[in-house]
Amino acid sequence: MKNKFKVFFVIFFMCAGLFSQEIQFGKEESLNNITDGPYILWENNKAVIKYILNNNPVSQEVTVQGEGTFSFSLEGFDKDFEISSIPPTIHPSTFSDVSKIFVISDIHGQYDRFVQLLKGNRVIDANLDWSWGNGHLVILGDVFDRGSKVTECLWLIHKLENQAERWQGKVHYLLGNHEVMFLRGDLKYVHDKYKKAAELFKMELPKLYSANSEFGRWLRSKHTIVKINNILFVHGGIHPRVSYWGYNLQDINDKIRRNIDSSDDTIKYSEYLSFLFGSDGPLWYRGYFEDTNTSPQIKQDDMIELAAHLEVSEIVVGHTTQDFINPFFKDKVIPIDTGIKYGDKGEALIWENETFYRAKANGYREQIIFK
Repeated sequence: MKNKFKVFFVIFFMCAGLFSQEIQFGKEESLNNITDGPYILWENNKAVIKYILNNNPVSQEVTVQGEGTFSFSLEGFDKDFEISSIPPTIHPSTFSDVSKIFVISDIHGQYDRFVQLLKGNRVIDANLDWSWGNGHLVILGDVFDRGSKVTECLWLIHKLENQAERWQGKVHYLLGNHEVMFLRGDLKYVHDKYKKAAELFKMELPKLYSANSEFGRWLRSKHTIVKINNILFVHGGIHPRVSYWGYNLQDINDKIRRNIDSSDDTIKYSEYLSFLFGSDGPLWYRGYFEDTNTSPQIKQDDMIELAAHLEVSEIVVGHTTQDFINPFFKDKVIPIDTGIKYGDKGEALIWENETFYRAKANGYREQIIFK
């Protein structure tokens, strides 16, 4: 049985130093007065809620009686937050008979642009609540790094995921290379805001995303690949080696999910894991594109054979930035990373009534003409 709780927190103040600021993507946010969070650390039936308000770290413990939904508000934040004491379940990775799909990729902490695209295309309403009905929202990874509003993006996705279920809709947040890098402790592209937040908390940043945290256990339940109707969705791409070795979608998802926290040596000395987490794996693969240095471009015949093996009509990918959404390889590949990470541009993809559209932030749709 689900229970609702409402709690309000008192602010406690501390002083802390500043990090020097690096060049980042998108609109900059001052590090002189940051607000960030909340982050939830679970200790059995106790939730430790941590956040930064105007450079002041706050920590509050709340005991959750029973199992169910836990709702709370925080001073200085303009939204409620809803979490569950029940760990997230792993959902199916294959769906059929879906009427409409909205796909977005490589948000990289650009919350404002993310919201513009969702609102402009009526995936969410003016209150940022789900309005896509029984449709599916697919996020092709790389919400993390570069931008300064990663936490805001995560909480919005977290909320929409719960709301969509109530309308028989679905949110698929797929893992990208930056999610996996971050969870494995590679902070190379993290915005300075989050480094400063960790300093104020007196914690290492990855601990806020550990397996016993709300964000951490949620992210560790996510897939790398999903198939909806006859369309495949993945952050980087699928290498032909998948068909050569007979890997299937469920196996790939399980192996990546279960080994996010594995040591470098465990991954290095397993041929399968080394492939999955490497440059030819689904998190990183760029072999559909001719202007990259990491993978040779796949031949068209091999691409068509791969799609047939996977039993899909199209493969939708992010990861490799394009000027606009433009299918190629006889329309088998649809790349949708169009530079949202820069903060003031980027499109999304809509599939509805058997038709693909480029979706603009102002709600304008442009049908994609297949050759």
